[in-house]
Amino acid sequence: MLLGDVLELRHGPLRKAMAAARPFLEDLGAALAGRTLEGAGELVIVAGNHDHALVEPWLARRGEEDEPPALGVEQLLDPAHASPALERIAGWALPAQLRVAYPGLWLRSDVYATHGHYLDCHMTVPTLERLTIGAMSRLLGRPASTFGCVGDYEAVGAPLFAWRDAVARDAPPAPAGDSTARTTRSASASSGLWTCT
Repeated sequence: MLLGDVLELRHGPLRKAMAAARPFLEDLGAALAGRTLEGAGELVIVAGNHDHALVEPWLARRGEEDEPPALGVEQLLDPAHASPALERIAGWALPAQLRVAYPGLWLRSDVYATHGHYLDCHMTVPTLERLTIGAMSRLLGRPASTFGCVGDYEAVGAPLFAWRDAVARDAPPAPAGDSTARTTRSASASSGLWTCT
């Protein structure tokens, strides 16, 4: 099970992250081969805040035709239905079978596994992630103290994750050796975005 941030999408376009991850995912799929009685191992991917774009197409399609049911704490998705990127990852991971779980997965009745990015809505340590989530929460008029379901967390986090992914995808490359340049530019841009009235 890979609990989020499988791909780093805040430092460049999806194609680059996919190319970097492909050898690992192919090796992992080969290592999982034969790990179950059915002959193929299972790989479960849970999207986090840095690779939220892996499930964003599915989230966006949910309400296109009908009123979608409320998001639960465990949605199990076919990779091809979740996103084109996850469909490609499923192919790379063969012979292991890929499942997608979002925002987490019950491993047993008393063990739940998730990335943990929803906790940023409740943290008090002033990290970049916490500050931007807090700003989005205020902008949308949705204080974290009122959150009661998965949809509340997605309503505050998903727009921010999508914006950061777009900045990373479309911004000029960071200088060589400067892995924080794009994140810093994103933070500077976000501080300006959230302070305008």
